[in-house]
Amino acid sequence: MNSADAQQAAGTLLTLAWMLALAAVYAPRIGLVAVGPQRTGEVEHVPRPALWGLGAAVLLFTTQAGVVDAIADAPGRITAADRPVLAWMVAHRTPEATAVMHAVSNWGGTVPTLALAAAATAVLLVLRRWSDAVAVVVATAGVPVLVNAFKDLYGRVRPPVETRLAVEPDLSLPSGHALGATVIIGIVAAVVVRSLRSTAGRVAVLAAAVAAVGVISLSRLYLGVHWATDVLTSWTLGGAWLALCVTGLACLTRRRSGRGSGHQPGQ
Repeated sequence: MNSADAQQAAGTLLTLAWMLALAAVYAPRIGLVAVGPQRTGEVEHVPRPALWGLGAAVLLFTTQAGVVDAIADAPGRITAADRPVLAWMVAHRTPEATAVMHAVSNWGGTVPTLALAAAATAVLLVLRRWSDAVAVVVATAGVPVLVNAFKDLYGRVRPPVETRLAVEPDLSLPSGHALGATVIIGIVAAVVVRSLRSTAGRVAVLAAAVAAVGVISLSRLYLGVHWATDVLTSWTLGGAWLALCVTGLACLTRRRSGRGSGHQPGQ
C-alpha cells in the first residue's frame, strides 16, 4: 500500500480546499467579510447542496485514506480489531446462520445489485426522470472501476484460507460487496427519497438502505472473506463516490429548475 501516504496527503489538501471554499461562501453572509453588491450576488448563488455534498465526499475520502494509511503503517492501531472480529465470527458460526449469510452474500453480489440498478433505471426512464436515471447509471458504473483499481492499488490479502466459508481468489481491499451495496443501494434510495414527501417515508427508506448495506457487509465478515477494516474502507470509499453522485444530481436538478424548464419535481 505504497499509495497510502499520498492518499492521506491528498485528503488533507482536499479538506483544506473545502474549508477555504466554505469560508469564501459563508464569511460574507455572516458579515465577517465586506464585499460589493455584485460579489454578494455571486456568493448567494453558490449552490449549498454542492458545497456540503462535496464536503461529505472529501470527509469520507479522507477517512478512507486515514484507515488505509493505518493499515499500511500502524497495523497495531485500527487493525487491532481485525483478528478479534474474525475470531468472534468463526466462533459463533452455526449451520443456520451460515445458510442465511451465504444467501445474503449471494443477493448482495454483483449480479443482483446490477439487476437492482438496471430495474431502477428502467423505472426512472419510464417515469421520464432523466436526471435520476443518469445518476443511477453513473454511480453504478463507478463501482467496478473503484473496486478493481483500489484492489490492485492496495494489494491486501484476504484472511487465512482456513477461516473462509467461500472461495474468493482475488484481493481483499476493498470489499466489492460492501462498496457496491453502499453505492448502488445508496443511489437507489436517494432517488426514491427524492420522490417522497413524507418525512416518515424518507426515514424508512434510508433506514432500510442502511440495514441492507450493513447486513450484506456483515455476511462478508461472517464468511471470513474480509477483514473488518476492509469493510470500513469500502463504506468510506463507496460513500465518497455516492456523495459525489448525489451532489451532482442535486446540482443538475437545481440548474434545471433555475432555467424554468417546467419539469416535475424529482425529474
